[in-house]
Amino acid sequence: MAYTLPAARQSSITLADYLDHINATVDTADTDSVLASADALSALNGDADLLVDHLNRELADLASWQNGNPYMGPSLLLGHGENFSVRANIWLPPARMSLHEEQTLHSYEVPHDHTFSFLTVGHFGPGYETTIWEYDPRTVTGVPGEHVELRLLEHTDLPRGKVMYYRAGRDIHTQHQPPALSVSLNLLIHRQDDPHAQQRFFDTDGGRLTGNTPSPATRSHQILCALAGCLGDQRTAPFLEHLATTHPSPAVRASALDNSVRVLGPDAEPVLLQAADDPHPAVHGLARSTLDSGTGNDRQVKATR
Repeated sequence: MAYTLPAARQSSITLADYLDHINATVDTADTDSVLASADALSALNGDADLLVDHLNRELADLASWQNGNPYMGPSLLLGHGENFSVRANIWLPPARMSLHEEQTLHSYEVPHDHTFSFLTVGHFGPGYETTIWEYDPRTVTGVPGEHVELRLLEHTDLPRGKVMYYRAGRDIHTQHQPPALSVSLNLLIHRQDDPHAQQRFFDTDGGRLTGNTPSPATRSHQILCALAGCLGDQRTAPFLEHLATTHPSPAVRASALDNSVRVLGPDAEPVLLQAADDPHPAVHGLARSTLDSGTGNDRQVKATR
């Protein structure tokens, strides 16, 4: 489950010292090692000038403003190292913008998991309240609408100084707007085992999956398959067929399969028959429906260039 961690009060450390500490002493592949670094995050949190110093540096060099920041919403990338990043999340209170804008920007009231594990600490303001559930990702195929067994863990908050740990692909939470401007600091642990893991969104009242967000790696491979389907020729087909049967992401396998049919037309039947036994419904469903509709006979077969 998500952890609330006791963190010892100690003198503050600078961001540079914190990054050096994580690089030198924390094994990001070992959960216990990450949890043991909670005191260091608390020490970073004790640097009252952390955000002001960072913002001043950014204002002095606008050309480099948040270069390399892949995160949505008002998140400031503070630094990074091997397999980890440090960021500050800014949580706006009500009435700063329309309700729709606020909920979209911050994912307020939207239950979701994360593709990375992370430590977080309340840094400024009263902090948001949050409701936390857990689920077993091994029981979920990732098809929107499917039933998910959820277990309610707690309703809690993140005031200044409180440290929590969330597990990738297991802990679900929904944040509720704070009463005043708040900031949290996060140590994000980048997953090396599954670069194609998708962030998931849930209906916690109905116990169902509502959607997924592809990882950057997944999305880029889907785009590559789509380009191959539009621009490729007969020489392209073996590469798409290989991806359709071996890629670790079901979304990419489905895209490669669909674009194999675009390239091969009726000659795609062998790969469709193989994909019809794929364990994921997104892939075998596409294969079987395409076979039922005539094995791509309605699609134009590209001329060999």
